[in-house]
Amino acid sequence: MKKITTAFITSIFCVAGLFAQKAPVVATVNVQRILNDYTAFQNAVEKVKGSVAPVEEEMKKMQENIQAIVIAGREVEAKAKNPALGEGARAEAKAEVAKLQAQLQIAQTDLNQFRQQAQQLAQQGQKDELAPLQQKAVEAVKAVAEDKGIDLVLPMNTVVYASEALEISDAVIAVLNAAK
Repeated sequence: MKKITTAFITSIFCVAGLFAQKAPVVATVNVQRILNDYTAFQNAVEKVKGSVAPVEEEMKKMQENIQAIVIAGREVEAKAKNPALGEGARAEAKAEVAKLQAQLQIAQTDLNQFRQQAQQLAQQGQKDELAPLQQKAVEAVKAVAEDKGIDLVLPMNTVVYASEALEISDAVIAVLNAAK
């Protein structure tokens, strides 16, 4: 009898515990909008773009130089194959083709090395300037969630459907932009 009473009381506590648990509160955030409207983040993006812009301009000049070498090479190659020219002129054109091919290889190698350096510069800017601000955005989401008693925050782009009432993006943007 004592065992039955203990089992009954235990089952009542278990059932009562299940009913006493609160339902989790869920919210969503539009991550892209938060970063687009986060003033410090956009300033950092412009700073990174500004540091990369001269490098991109130099790469553009290098690509134009390569294109000019290719065009010159095609013209000289056509000249080297022209049967109307004398043997000496064709030999001279073939030597010029070889010279242009060597220039082209050097220019392409230089461009590839420069491109790698540009990628490293952009990645360093991302790491130094943008990553800390992205972390601040995550912390702001956490602060807003804790303030509103939210248990779970999901990015909107991974949710099939969510009511607009669940979105806390505006509150997060306000926190981020207020904490200049």
